[in-house]
Amino acid sequence: MHRKLLVLLTLTLGLVSTAQAQTDTPPPTREHRSPTTSLLPRGVWLGASLREDLITPRLKVQWQWTFFQDRKDAFVFLLEGGLGWGLSMPDPVADKPESKLGSYYEHTGQVGIGYRNHLPNSLHWGFQVTGGPVFYGAHFDGSPADKNVAGIIEGRIQIGYQFEKMGVGLAAGYGEPFGLKRRFLGRSYVGGPSLGLFVDWR
Repeated sequence: MHRKLLVLLTLTLGLVSTAQAQTDTPPPTREHRSPTTSLLPRGVWLGASLREDLITPRLKVQWQWTFFQDRKDAFVFLLEGGLGWGLSMPDPVADKPESKLGSYYEHTGQVGIGYRNHLPNSLHWGFQVTGGPVFYGAHFDGSPADKNVAGIIEGRIQIGYQFEKMGVGLAAGYGEPFGLKRRFLGRSYVGGPSLGLFVDWR
């Protein structure tokens, strides 16, 4: 009888200890994980910028590497490449040769950091700051073409909806060039405010 009681007591204490350990152990943190490898792009932005009445549709592709991550917050290192071509040209003005724009392109390669806040099936928002070279070409009617390389710093915010594996929404930004010389006829068309759609699957 004493032996059975001892066995029962031992089993009871073991079960209580196990239950206590399970209660004290916090639930595992669910981290966001990208469906693609870090070698492939993890974001895209499609929109347009407006500068001096020039509308330039743009496509930007992002590579993202996380250097801090918890349940919903992430800080990332960014590598971004962008292409842009002028679509709607400004109206020409007789005494302003820079307004007689016939065609325009603007391509960039930038690096920077960003912040992403997301939970599955919830609000997604974030921001980023990047910088790098900008390659542009402006062709004018009656004036020599202006093809140059300068620098640009760009900031962008994004807000949308976070699905299980990707966020989708609107993104607005502003790009400010630097290193442009006064003699560059196309300098006033580089950068500017932008608005577009983003998809982020980091």
